[in-house]
Amino acid sequence: MKNVVLRPVIAVNEENCVNCHRCIAVCPVKMCNDGSGDVVHVNSELCIGCGECIEACTHDARVGLDDTAAFFADLEAGTKMVAIAAPATAASLDGNYLQLNGWLASLGVDAFFDVSFGAELTVKSYLEYKNAQNPKCIIAQPCPTLVTFIELYRPELISLLAPADSPMGHTMKMIREFYPQYKNHRIAVISPCYSKKREFDYIGHGDYNVTIKAIAHYIEKNDIDLSRYPEHPYTGPDAERAVLFSTPGGLMRTAERHVPGISEKTRKIEGQPGVYHYLAHLGEAIKSGEAPIHELIDCLNCEMGCNGGPATTNRGKHIDVIESAIEKRNKEAQERYRAKGLHLSKKAAFKKIDRLIARFWKPGLYDRTYVDRSSVFQKTIRNPTSSEIQEIYRKMHKTEKKHILNCGACGYKSCEQMAVAIINGLNRVENCRHYMEVEVEILHENHHEELNRTIRSVAGSSASRLKANMTDINSLADLSSEMASSVVESSAAIEQMVANIQSITTMLANNEQSVTALDEASSNGKQGINSIVSLMGDVAHQSDSLLEASAVIQQIASQTNLLAMNAAIEAAHAGEAGRGFAVVADEIRKLAENSGNQAATISRALQHIKQLIDETSESSLSAQSGFERVVTLSEQVKNEEASIKAAVEEQSAGGQQVLEALARINDLTAKVKDDSAILLSSSNEILSEIETLSTVSNSDTTIPERPSRTDTILVQG
Repeated sequence: MKNVVLRPVIAVNEENCVNCHRCIAVCPVKMCNDGSGDVVHVNSELCIGCGECIEACTHDARVGLDDTAAFFADLEAGTKMVAIAAPATAASLDGNYLQLNGWLASLGVDAFFDVSFGAELTVKSYLEYKNAQNPKCIIAQPCPTLVTFIELYRPELISLLAPADSPMGHTMKMIREFYPQYKNHRIAVISPCYSKKREFDYIGHGDYNVTIKAIAHYIEKNDIDLSRYPEHPYTGPDAERAVLFSTPGGLMRTAERHVPGISEKTRKIEGQPGVYHYLAHLGEAIKSGEAPIHELIDCLNCEMGCNGGPATTNRGKHIDVIESAIEKRNKEAQERYRAKGLHLSKKAAFKKIDRLIARFWKPGLYDRTYVDRSSVFQKTIRNPTSSEIQEIYRKMHKTEKKHILNCGACGYKSCEQMAVAIINGLNRVENCRHYMEVEVEILHENHHEELNRTIRSVAGSSASRLKANMTDINSLADLSSEMASSVVESSAAIEQMVANIQSITTMLANNEQSVTALDEASSNGKQGINSIVSLMGDVAHQSDSLLEASAVIQQIASQTNLLAMNAAIEAAHAGEAGRGFAVVADEIRKLAENSGNQAATISRALQHIKQLIDETSESSLSAQSGFERVVTLSEQVKNEEASIKAAVEEQSAGGQQVLEALARINDLTAKVKDDSAILLSSSNEILSEIETLSTVSNSDTTIPERPSRTDTILVQG
């Protein structure tokens, strides 16, 4: 038993990986991928090396590993080399496979061998085994990827694998056995796949896996024109129809030469997912007696066979374009064996190739055994219990049967397979589409409720403050009415006083009684003026309160506007579910702006009113001072009657000024009353809108139900 450990053939460029899980989706075995972190890593011990993930990755995060760089470096250093080329080489490089030999010869490669002749030896190994053992079924094994798959995941099929090397293995052993001149030469294999390197480890031959894709890139990078080099024929023997081996059905068509009608007993299957689905159920079918119905199973990992391998340049090309070069070579090979001037019959040509094959045949030389690697999988991947699966389902929010979507968005073929990966530490619940949808819904609901609480809180606070301000406004309106009544009364008193003063002017002489009346009237006037001054102070104080109320309203409008903006943002985050709420938020914003503008207007009016009140207050103080002088003069009138006339005249003028000031106060008081009414009306409107907003926030909002998706991603199993 050789080399149980499988070498890595696929690497991960962590910087390029976006954790999209496309690599997992196309992987036939899934559990070789670790998607538990931000980068999907590869476990080479479980990887079959199919290379599908390389093609699927659009970020160049998956890279195939080969020996091309080492090959050219060692060749340049003078290392002795022979090269063997897979049949798929003829389907690549624009058919310049012999010019490829010419170019490599110019670099120092000493000999070239065609793996197609190794395929001729492989067919003989199959037929020798069939004739000796007469098995019911043989699985052809030219594809190292499928061999690894069976060894790891379907060990019950190992006994069906043909116990012989692949065409490449036959070719390398032939060189070592029959070409002693190349005993010390290293062998470079120009191959269509990355997993060929694993065969080197098993059979003990082969030094460089030089992939067709890598060598084509080297040619392009270094601007090499193969058409400028001469055709260099293969050093080893020429194959006949085994040049078809890289094409699906090529084995069958080659075997048909020796076993006519074998095509009716051959199962031809290639490409994912069909080949793995077939192999996954073949063991059960054999146990149940339903299979096999074919003696030979010719299966290949890649669609279009080795011609479409992951390390070729042919993926994306039309199959007819690819196979035309192979069919042309097949025709040329058959004509070569029948011609050469001898015009041999088919039967004679077959004998000729048989004699050539016999020259390079040695019993037991090309035998192969296989390794049961299933223990590696069993030790690495634990099969969980049903209760463990259910617990993972619970963490994934899969609490009902309808939640088992099997959508494939995670990369796995079923929710159960995803759960198994999570249990084994190869993935996480966050990569489940259903889980993330539920988490988004929970987040949306929590955010929605928090927003409603905030709205209710702000609306309640704003309504309370607004109601308090409305009470102050009503009080101000009442005080304005009282002040207006007092002003009217004061005006009447002042008018009477002026009339009395005018009457006193004509009665000054020897009119002591009138002087006494004047003294009394002056005292009364002083008290009235003091009352007016006091009332003016109250009016000024209430005006200040009104300005504060207006500022509070402006602040409420600003807070309401900010609230509306936050609500609009949250509604945008909610998407379609928040469109209705966005409309409400916009109306609240508009109301806040209107309220703020109106409050600003009222504030300007109140400031003007206050200015006028301040002026009136100053005039009242002046009048107060005048009345004090009247009292003084009245006291002096007893002694200085001559000066009473002048004093009376002065008092008459002062009285007139008081009347004019009172008139202005009356006008201002009316305006304050009117503005208070307007402010009260606006406050009522704002309060109504706040109550509406609070009602909306308290109402139940139905979140749109998540649409059910049943679309699936095609995965293999």
